[in-house]
Amino acid sequence: MKIIKSDIRLDSACPFQIERQILYQTDNRPDCFHWHSCFEITLILHGRGVYYVNEQTYEVTDGDIILFNNVEPHGWEVLSGTLDLLVMIFQTEFIAAGFAVMDYDYLKPFIERGSNFKNRLDSDSPLTGEIASLMRSVEEEFTQKTTGHLLMIKADVLKILTLLIRHSQDSTKSAALLQEKKVKMMRLASVFDFINSHFTERITLADAAAIAFMSPNYFSAYFHKVTGRHFNEYVNSLRVAMADRLLAETDGSVLEVASRCGFRNMSNFYRIYKKAHGDVPPRERSAQ
Repeated sequence: MKIIKSDIRLDSACPFQIERQILYQTDNRPDCFHWHSCFEITLILHGRGVYYVNEQTYEVTDGDIILFNNVEPHGWEVLSGTLDLLVMIFQTEFIAAGFAVMDYDYLKPFIERGSNFKNRLDSDSPLTGEIASLMRSVEEEFTQKTTGHLLMIKADVLKILTLLIRHSQDSTKSAALLQEKKVKMMRLASVFDFINSHFTERITLADAAAIAFMSPNYFSAYFHKVTGRHFNEYVNSLRVAMADRLLAETDGSVLEVASRCGFRNMSNFYRIYKKAHGDVPPRERSAQ
């Protein structure tokens, strides 16, 4: 699984956007997760797909809603045809500007994660239907841009967030947790860039630790705490994912593929590949 930061640029005067998107099966990259500095609420207009977030798998279909905060790496996969979406993203400043109410109160559903929290709201829930209706109203205002449209948009977004507050509350956590997680993700951003660009080469934990300006031991623990994976596991997952693509798309030998993906010897490749998939590559199985 590769983790990258998506650079989403919103207007500083109005850090908000809502648009329709179409995802195709040809765009599927379930091994590549991304995160961004925006909060996201996505309505599934049509199609079937899967979202991956926080070690959870959420199947989605028409009418479902999926939520992400601004520090959650997540990925997706279209199961058939296309996945038609209405995607709403915004930054904290959009909620806070012009209001005396603390923005944290409105962002609680994204920050506080009780034991019953799910990133997906099911289509058969009355709450989901009400939020979907409000999102369509927001889309209309955002598109037509008639007089006072920003005020109408903000009012509807605040209503959406209030509905989410009522749906999911947990007073045991604080906004500091979200800020702490964001700082940790930002501190590793350059490390992810380095690994994603050089995983086919010989890279070590010490190399990555130096980029993060940490000692190797501290970096090892820090990386695992933030990603849930050890450094070598993350690097090897990228190599195995690349090997899968090359084995499916090229005629190169398993030896050539393993070498291109950064494996130094075949025994290491087979050990790591079997750990990921439970068996040797299909091409090897057919030769046995």
